[in-house]
Amino acid sequence: MTFHRRQALAAALALSPAAALAQAPAGRAITLVVPFAPGGTTDIGARLVAARLGAHLGGQAVVVENRAGAGGATAADHVRRQPADGATLLIGTASTHAVNPALFTDLPYDPIRDFAPVALLGVTGFVLVVPAAAGIADMAALVARLKAEPGRHNYASAGVGSMPHLAGEWFATGAGVRVEHVAYRGGGPALQALLTGEVTYMVESAPTVAGAIADGRLRALARASLRRSGPQADLPAIAELGIPGFDAETWILAFAPAGTPAPVVARLNAAFNAALAEAELVRRLAEVGTIAVPDSTPETTATFVRNEGDRWRRVVAETGVRITRQ
Repeated sequence: MTFHRRQALAAALALSPAAALAQAPAGRAITLVVPFAPGGTTDIGARLVAARLGAHLGGQAVVVENRAGAGGATAADHVRRQPADGATLLIGTASTHAVNPALFTDLPYDPIRDFAPVALLGVTGFVLVVPAAAGIADMAALVARLKAEPGRHNYASAGVGSMPHLAGEWFATGAGVRVEHVAYRGGGPALQALLTGEVTYMVESAPTVAGAIADGRLRALARASLRRSGPQADLPAIAELGIPGFDAETWILAFAPAGTPAPVVARLNAAFNAALAEAELVRRLAEVGTIAVPDSTPETTATFVRNEGDRWRRVVAETGVRITRQ
């Protein structure tokens, strides 16, 4: 290779997205786009991780942006349209990349084709909760009340097509009860509706409801996931209380737009893993029911997403759940 060709190649590499990000000044911010409103599971996890991520990216600022709407589709569609340079990442969830694709054929994005998996950040269990003031002591009492008053009760979710929505439908079908679904713009608003008595129950992630359980405003009746994690690990599982196979949990992953250069993805993956290996972050995530995953790779993350998508398509087919997109 001649001297001039080496110079041209060096200049091209210096202008590439991978090199630009690798040499980016500390002032350049990376945006983590959360597909739900503040206060929910995804938002809590993203903010905990974001607070430590920058330290492993040479001091780059990391900001969290909430783009709620359409069960996560609004944020996913936004991120897929961003430049593939690693500056804007989607905090994807079971809703955006497993449940929604299993339920809807008109999503504005493809969960596999439109994104480059970066890292699996954490896995979070769900619990079934009711207002403590409702006087419902256990699962048997809840089901008995719902059956005695068909059509008079409802449940909350973080939005149409969200994991709490599908889990709520799955529970109603399995328990043989007739209830109405009320969708809110995120786990935080859904929680407030439950606390004020607008709805009867909710199947929601442990981080979203942990505080209200701890201070006695909510009563946790059962864990929705088979995995034991977080403060509600000792609760009986819904699968043990009359709905065999019931297993609802969520997760948070970082996705870049498709086409993001492999060196950029690798650098981001290493930074996420380093942050998630910190004992203090692991502890804080565990306190709200999220198990940190400090050793994923882009390849294992991609496999995880495909497997979860297959699992939820089976759930939708086997339970006959049908949800009309709003």
